[in-house]
Amino acid sequence: MTEHTSFEHLKFTRPEIWREVVKAMGEMEALVWNDPRVTDDLTRAEGLRYLTRLIAGALPITMEESNPNYPRFLQLLSTRLQWGLPSADCHYQWAPVHGDNVYRVSGDRGTAKMFDIESRRNHFARLGEWTLHARLPKAVVGPNNHVDIVLSRKRPADARNWLELPEGPGELIFRQYFYDWNTEQAARLVIVNENAVYPPPPLTQNQIRERCALFCDFLRQATAIFRKSVETYYAAPPNTLAFDGIDYGWRAIQYGKGPYECALDEALILECKLPNTEYWNVQIGSHWWEARDYHLRQTSLNGHQARVEEGGVFRAVISHQDPGVANWLDAGGHDKGLISIRYYEADSLPVPTIRKVKLAQLGDALPASAARVSTQERQQILRERAWSMPRLGRD
Repeated sequence: MTEHTSFEHLKFTRPEIWREVVKAMGEMEALVWNDPRVTDDLTRAEGLRYLTRLIAGALPITMEESNPNYPRFLQLLSTRLQWGLPSADCHYQWAPVHGDNVYRVSGDRGTAKMFDIESRRNHFARLGEWTLHARLPKAVVGPNNHVDIVLSRKRPADARNWLELPEGPGELIFRQYFYDWNTEQAARLVIVNENAVYPPPPLTQNQIRERCALFCDFLRQATAIFRKSVETYYAAPPNTLAFDGIDYGWRAIQYGKGPYECALDEALILECKLPNTEYWNVQIGSHWWEARDYHLRQTSLNGHQARVEEGGVFRAVISHQDPGVANWLDAGGHDKGLISIRYYEADSLPVPTIRKVKLAQLGDALPASAARVSTQERQQILRERAWSMPRLGRD
């Protein structure tokens, strides 16, 4: 077990706790400037932004929304705050819980293709100990699309939907995966602790001390695990992807992972015969395991958005210029990055192949059956991607 940060011995009469927090932030520079894979200043500059995003993302789940007696759903990842290559299709929400309480999650279920709530042990800041306890992959929906879920240690006799909580401190991860970004609707749910007494007790200095320790643990422990996960991409065999799970990812998903390199005058052709699955997507990201700007560029495609050829063959082109191919993944001037393909509870794990061609020869390398789009069609597709983010509350 990784050692936890503790500030119990430090007082607020002097700035020792603050200095320890600043020290933890300063240590993060090694993630960027000690990484032997980073050899250019653009990637370093993106790494600096990545550090600020880690800090900004860690603050709300450690310093602010960390009281399990009065939880609220917090948007964990967005177009602005990223780590772990978040799926372009997913709206991630998080809330702290405790096994001594009984909670109710209720509201409009929305129409997202995938709806999944997990309970997990411990705190995300201590990612190595953040383990899955229970899942509710589908919820029974009542009249007017209303959903009601009880969360507790023991199942109530009258609960139509129930998610078991772990003993002691834990957390919820609520995922909504959208296929049709233009028409599906996001859920509108609230979480209430049925044992809560209002108003809450006043905040104490010891609680702030504990939250500062959590913040430091996030910066040290979670980021180190992210870095190890990135290395699994570079371990993939050449010209293909390697499949595995991610302990702190969605248990229902298998992830195909690998790196790519594509110069300005080149294109990569990714091909795969898709499995039988309710959901799949493919996405490119940065060396820092951030999603490229999927709200402004077509850097991802899912089973609804992609054009799949006869026989279930999916073929995509990664390039910096729009090749007029429907299944284009926009490298956006970045000659290196990471690729992920996700299969949800698929009947098999077909491995994509990747081949490199000169951009000028792409037309000859693609079959006549590859779907094309016009410049006007591309503009409409990109505008709809941008508009969908605020509509779904995901920006």
